[in-house]
Amino acid sequence: MIYEFQVATAHNTDNFLQELDNRLRWIKQRGYDLDIEVIPLQQLATQLAAKLLSFRLHGAGKQDSTFRNEDIIYIFKHQMAEVLAEHIVNDWESRLLWKEIMKSYRKTSPDDKQSLYIKSGDFLRRCHENESLNLLMNFGRKNRISHRILEHINNYEFLAVDGFINFCMRDYLTEIKFAVEVAAEELKNEKEYNDFVNLLRYFVDTQVPQVREVNLLLGSNGLFYLWDHAGCKIEEQYMQHYLDDLLLDDVSLDDLLVSILITIAPRRIIIHNASELPHNESVEIIKKVFEDKIVFCTGCKKCSHYLCEIEPGGKRK
Repeated sequence: MIYEFQVATAHNTDNFLQELDNRLRWIKQRGYDLDIEVIPLQQLATQLAAKLLSFRLHGAGKQDSTFRNEDIIYIFKHQMAEVLAEHIVNDWESRLLWKEIMKSYRKTSPDDKQSLYIKSGDFLRRCHENESLNLLMNFGRKNRISHRILEHINNYEFLAVDGFINFCMRDYLTEIKFAVEVAAEELKNEKEYNDFVNLLRYFVDTQVPQVREVNLLLGSNGLFYLWDHAGCKIEEQYMQHYLDDLLLDDVSLDDLLVSILITIAPRRIIIHNASELPHNESVEIIKKVFEDKIVFCTGCKKCSHYLCEIEPGGKRK
């Protein structure tokens, strides 16, 4: 026998053991054996059916091997630390999120708790829009955990995952807490946004339409064009009400468009050149507020007429 180590964990031991077995093939190929004993435990404090995993690395190794027993133990410890780090992130992290949600937001509705869980998990996995940066951040988190575990393994022959997380990884628990707080703020903003959209929708539905049909074309230059069913422009008369605000930069053109449509409260909106529709907040608000009142046009004579006016040189597409 050259080395013994024990791990107590309450989650997904089968995956943990499979991953460790994959990592230790190199050691086994050099004449070393790993005996594993799985002993059921009952953690009364948490009511979790934990298991004690006892590892016994032994063997003399191949005679022509250039590796000493100390080298094999060193490699074993590093592999154990990396697998435990992955085990914590893959099998414990979701439970840690739930624990934090139940602790800090216990009065929240079940649906909101589920939303917090999904959002906080997404935040931990995808903090950035750049996929490569996400992979780097996740690798960095696992790497930090792995180094902390390796320090423990070098000094002790036993690691209880639950206790190790709670007492030796406070910074990791702070990350969990921060992820849930960010998710809660995002959920709050979504609710406020939805309340705002519902208020606008109620206002539109209860208003008498000033124009029953509005045609809308959004140009690539940031301008918008509105006309009624007869082809008469209708935005200019409403622009006057907001002219001072526009000059003072108190309102943007996007906000102005939403305000005009809410004021007109049409029963039908035809959005032209829909294939080139920009993806911005104002467009999303219009879609949500008017919903089934919107018809999308992918191309017609009116589209061509207005695009001819706003394109450089006045040339048609």
